Amino acid sequence: MKKIYLLGKNIQKSLSPIIHEYVYEKLNINASYSIADLNDANDIDRFFNDIKANNIYGLNITTPYKDVIKNRIDKISKKAYEIGAINCVDNKLKGYNTDCYGFIKMVQKNNILLSDKNIFIIGSGGSSKAVLFSLKETGYKNIYHFNRNNLNDILTLKLGKNDVVINCTPKHFINDSPDFLNYFIESKFMWIDLLYTKLSTKILIEIDKRHSKLYLNGIDMLIYQALASINIWFRKDIEKNVDFNDLKSLIKR
Repeated sequence: MKKIYLLGKNIQKSLSPIIHEYVYEKLNINASYSIADLNDANDIDRFFNDIKANNIYGLNITTPYKDVIKNRIDKISKKAYEIGAINCVDNKLKGYNTDCYGFIKMVQKNNILLSDKNIFIIGSGGSSKAVLFSLKETGYKNIYHFNRNNLNDILTLKLGKNDVVINCTPKHFINDSPDFLNYFIESKFMWIDLLYTKLSTKILIEIDKRHSKLYLNGIDMLIYQALASINIWFRKDIEKNVDFNDLKSLIKR
């Protein structure tokens, strides 16, 4: 059995194992997918040593380690190099980025039109780099970048129907910050969270009542980047052989 691991910090509630186990079973892939919750970047080294020893077949990397992998691999894909972040490693110690693919596929699947929008990205980590690269590669131009140091500047902007905010941080601003929630509810811009954890029921009811179809979480991106990773490891043309909606319904139960 080929062993795949997800490396990250505070990731015990990740939905990734459900996605991978579903695909492996459907396509008769003899593999396992396990979480490795690591407190320190130095703990990553043993997993790369296991790849060299043929004990591990591949890795996914998530927050906060996407930016520290490049010094531990032998090769890097052109796209991952240009992005500056890696979230997938194969058994040849080559690094890839599948977040960029996952983000664009999510946008396309949900029929989100960004061509005439002002796009505001929150975050400075690996996910924000992938989103920024994807948007520029696709030809979008009106892109503005905010990090934690100037985050509250967004609240001073008069955002409206021609604006989209993309949250690429681990923080649930709408869920955790009354200022951001009220600003979002009172305005008419779209908010995209790369986070896939659910908002509180109370907030979801409020959004559905006053701001329908202008909030999107990152569950579709999570699925698409996972399928792209599996395709790198096993070359199975995964998307054509997996029922996306069936997989998504399994996760949302």
